[in-house]
Amino acid sequence: MPSSAPLQVSALLLSQEHLQGAYWRMRLRSPEVCRLASPGQFVQLRLPALEGHILRRPFSICDVEDGETLTLVYKVVGAGTDSMTRLAPGASLDLLAPLGHGFSRPAPGRPLVLLGGGYGCAAMLFTARRRREEGADAPLVLLGARSQGDILLEREFRSLGCPVEISTDDGSLGLQGRITLLLETALRKAPDAFLQACGPMPMLKAVSQMAAQAPQAQCEVSLDERMCCGVGACFGCVVKARDASSPEGWRYLRSCKEGPVFPAEDLLW
Repeated sequence: MPSSAPLQVSALLLSQEHLQGAYWRMRLRSPEVCRLASPGQFVQLRLPALEGHILRRPFSICDVEDGETLTLVYKVVGAGTDSMTRLAPGASLDLLAPLGHGFSRPAPGRPLVLLGGGYGCAAMLFTARRRREEGADAPLVLLGARSQGDILLEREFRSLGCPVEISTDDGSLGLQGRITLLLETALRKAPDAFLQACGPMPMLKAVSQMAAQAPQAQCEVSLDERMCCGVGACFGCVVKARDASSPEGWRYLRSCKEGPVFPAEDLLW
């Protein structure tokens, strides 16, 4: 979906929850952002512990509930995200949101398959919820990760009525192997599926290549590129995309502005 004009708002922190391992979930009250947000978009959060830093931190919108509750899932990877774990309910957080170009709405009746790889699982829950709210059939959800500890939100997907299939590299949960093994089976059953995926770049490349070999399938991918400004000004998150009108046959697109969701066939992998 096209991006809407972002807002700068103060969101009330409602709750913090340790999910597992390095993963946490926070819920914020922000009816203004929830009203405008579309699946696949993200927020830029100013971290109170890093107020001396110019740049905000980007986080995918994990979920929107009740028209006012915004959910973010984050992984502790450094000082910034570590500081987030110590924020207490009642804190006011400065958000710039919603940002970016989100997922498209599949044609009525077309099978939808959502693929989440590792931390990318968190970016797909809002998509599933929105489809259910629109009265569409529950999408098939494929979750893949290195191990069981990196599989996120399985219960939440199932609570929406979504069938969930899981693969892990080490076999600690579900099928042992890559998520593409699950996708191969899914495409045999529904060759005209609309695929929407978020995860590490090698996974997205493999999913895109499989989709390209299935003529009836359509595929969109949400890129997890490092972002600086988040609003398209700095060109620090560009990716190469096909462009027949360019002498080189390609051009740069900004992940934060033209993305983070792109048609898979448009990207040069």
